[in-house]
Amino acid sequence: MLCGSQFVCHAATFLLVWAIIVSLLSSVIAPQSKSNQPTHAAHAGTIVPLEGPVLVGKPVTFKVYGNGSDYLWDLGDGTMASGPSVTHTYQTPGIYRVVVKSREGNTLRELSSAIVRVHTPETVHLPQVILDTDARNEQDDQHYIAYALFSEVDVLAINSVHHGPHRVNHGGQFQEDINYGEIHFIIMLARNSGLLNHRPENLLPMVFHGARRPLEVPASGRWEDTEPVRSEASEAILAAARGASPDNPVWVLPVGPCTNVASAILQAREEGLDIKNRIKVCWLGGSPEQVHVRSFNGENDPWSVYVVAQSSVEFWIILEWPTGASLRIDKRVESHLYPDNPLGRYLKAIVPEGPKPLFDPTTMAMVIGRHLGKKWLTQLEPVVVLGPDQGYRWKKVETPTNVYLVRGIDAQAMKEDLFNTLNGKPSPLRKR
Repeated sequence: MLCGSQFVCHAATFLLVWAIIVSLLSSVIAPQSKSNQPTHAAHAGTIVPLEGPVLVGKPVTFKVYGNGSDYLWDLGDGTMASGPSVTHTYQTPGIYRVVVKSREGNTLRELSSAIVRVHTPETVHLPQVILDTDARNEQDDQHYIAYALFSEVDVLAINSVHHGPHRVNHGGQFQEDINYGEIHFIIMLARNSGLLNHRPENLLPMVFHGARRPLEVPASGRWEDTEPVRSEASEAILAAARGASPDNPVWVLPVGPCTNVASAILQAREEGLDIKNRIKVCWLGGSPEQVHVRSFNGENDPWSVYVVAQSSVEFWIILEWPTGASLRIDKRVESHLYPDNPLGRYLKAIVPEGPKPLFDPTTMAMVIGRHLGKKWLTQLEPVVVLGPDQGYRWKKVETPTNVYLVRGIDAQAMKEDLFNTLNGKPSPLRKR
């Protein structure tokens, strides 16, 4: 193992040991395969999506589809309840995972979940995001996670994901576990860099294991017939959709393959959940002409991009090259931009010498910029995504579409916001 500094060496060793432990536990407890993942009849036992924001001190009612009296609820704040419908009042703002279970003999089986952000009036309008990352693949993912954590955006969850079956030199079968470990490592460094002074414990994101492999193109060639890769991450996206208010959909920001979000969309179809008004997607990937040529993220699961594009979910694509690559750092002359704390020192240490594209933070910057009405997106193009028989190409359209290519950005403005945020001066989003 070659290390640029002793700090990076220690970090890499820590992550490798962590990943192996997690991988072994995962293989024993919950191996990911088509055959052992639970499936549920449409609607039955699943949580009815909320229709508005949840506020501190105000009652909220959770319901499940279907009849029955043996439903048991964990409302995430230590409160337990039973029945097909429960009403509860949260006393503290935060992010809560609400779970409904049913009793089967002497065991409880989880049926459905919702990730709920409990607001004060000052936060009800904040953008909500789920990060979705192949975190250990390169250095840009760590910047994107750090940017999100120290921003004023609500970060509901961080999902890990594979980064392609051909990358055997990047962890092989343990890729996803290594990426999962890196997410936890960044959060640990952020804690040691003052995160809890900015984002209290009950507003820290949950972390979920994601897909370990790409989607498979079905024999029919129809996107609707695709078998999802079920994982904690795909369920977390569904849970956030169930807990979201339709007037403030959750942004899912994949900066690796789109496997997790595409799987969630497919699972929503099975469940009968209309997800298109509850999530939006902004993906970093693709090249000027198509999904998977000169795009690491695109080549790792091009079919997943096609699935998202066909689903009617609002889908923004920041091209990997040249758009995302235009946000870059050169630490030979810009090392002073990093904060002098454990997280800042780690980010600086892992960036190679010379100009380095940072790619992934552009997705976070897009969400922040759009919320503030900034003109950080300088060239947009409405498109449809063609299928594999046509090379997964973009096709510009004049008719209404749900897919928008971002071909140009104000990279300097995005970069300034990224490093201002890392240095404790995020763009103000909360009402004051």
